[in-house]
Amino acid sequence: MSIYLFEQWPSADQLALRLGDDNQAEMVIVADDWPTDQQACTPAGEKILLQWQQAKSYWQQQPVFSYPINQGKMLLIQPEYYPQWHLHNVGVDQPISSSCLDVKPWLMQPDPFAVSSVVVIGAGIAGAATAFALAQRNITVTVVEQAEIANAGSGNHQGLLYAKISAHSTLQTELLLAGYGYSLALLDQTASPKLDCGVLHINFNAAEERRNQQISAKWPESQLFQSVSSTQASEIAGIEMSKGGLWWPHGVTANPRSVVEKLLSHPLITLMTQTQVTRLRHDGQFWQIQCQKKGSPCVLTASHIVICAGAQSNLLDPIAGWPMQMIGGQTTTATPDDYAGKLRCALSGNSYITPAWQNKMCFGATFHPHCHDAILTQEDENINWQELSELAPKLALVLAPNDVPQGHAAVRCDTYDHLPVVGAIGNDGLMKQVYEKLKYDKNFPVNTACPWLPGAFVNTAHGSRGLATAPICAEAVASAILGLPSPFSARLQQALHPNRLLIRTLTHHRHFN
Repeated sequence: MSIYLFEQWPSADQLALRLGDDNQAEMVIVADDWPTDQQACTPAGEKILLQWQQAKSYWQQQPVFSYPINQGKMLLIQPEYYPQWHLHNVGVDQPISSSCLDVKPWLMQPDPFAVSSVVVIGAGIAGAATAFALAQRNITVTVVEQAEIANAGSGNHQGLLYAKISAHSTLQTELLLAGYGYSLALLDQTASPKLDCGVLHINFNAAEERRNQQISAKWPESQLFQSVSSTQASEIAGIEMSKGGLWWPHGVTANPRSVVEKLLSHPLITLMTQTQVTRLRHDGQFWQIQCQKKGSPCVLTASHIVICAGAQSNLLDPIAGWPMQMIGGQTTTATPDDYAGKLRCALSGNSYITPAWQNKMCFGATFHPHCHDAILTQEDENINWQELSELAPKLALVLAPNDVPQGHAAVRCDTYDHLPVVGAIGNDGLMKQVYEKLKYDKNFPVNTACPWLPGAFVNTAHGSRGLATAPICAEAVASAILGLPSPFSARLQQALHPNRLLIRTLTHHRHFN
């Protein structure tokens, strides 16, 4: 795995010559803008140029933009962000010190060390994407799942892949813009089944209409979305729409289980289902992962672990009891009639509905904070039908109600700031000792290096946005494990850092086990 740094755009032919047969190259390009007059004269250069052109359609002037190229990735970094880009040395320049950036030591990244094998816990979209990102770099990965793949938050019949962004420079918007194009490229790369139908986000109330107008005004030449009237929305959707909105032509719907299956089919990934992790212990050299597989004990050994267990994540040491929020809810499926079958795109608003896939339309979803139940209920079924009647009244009328609830119920994992938990894990017991003074003064200047757990990482708490955020976060975890360039800006790396949760329990005087 080679890292190539360019302080301006190379030509596609120059890059092709430089890369040769290195399909796992990591290309870092530091530039203000995208080149407008690129040409290629060689077949290899033309291939790279085509990938660049595809990537450009997803770029929204993000500070750091990542796009998969072959088995590696391309990173475009704006020069003003480059000095603060990564929080440990990845081989392309000098390490960034915490004093230089005023970065809290617990939000840095530990130095990478040699990887022999990795155990990923959880086989939803986050676990599968993490395993795939590592396997693409020739790392042997074992994925351990307590039930079956994509059975919890990744179990909906259809999910939407688009970016519900803000016109303001929020962390959520930066993450969604970073993940949107990356996830779409990953689905193409793995030939995952999907409906290239686009997503129409409806102006379902006055506030949403203002938000969509602000987004259009901020990015008037965006190739990601365009503002449409009710007449244009009707033409796009194939059914009558009473309101306009934002049209996302690249948006897709996908069956998360099918995506997970594709990702886990990599030859370097071993899948163990019906296997419950009972204990995680580091013996000073390796992680010992104790499991129960269909009632029989077994032990796995790995240099690194990644916890991707969704709502079960904070039941596992070394992050047991860390403050995460559980949100129960369900989606509904229904069989379309002739009219509903005319729907050509996904509709999104305060709820969503997808075009038919395998003769079922999927819509919803309900959200119940602090709920740990994953059971289909008639109450949630009724809520989904009510939301559908507000989003698309005629669809709600023509779709026959289910005699009993149909769809999928799950518990999603979220956090207080609604951002995923992604990165290296500190030793919570030692951190509480080292940073104890933060309990009395959250601004106390503590500069002691973070006591890390060796080779322990997490990628979880994606809520209902897993298709858009989990794959790019998987890339961030793989990059941190292997010492490769991060796909995130420094501010996003820190915002997603797992240790923020533990430190918050100190600064807000909250107890956890």
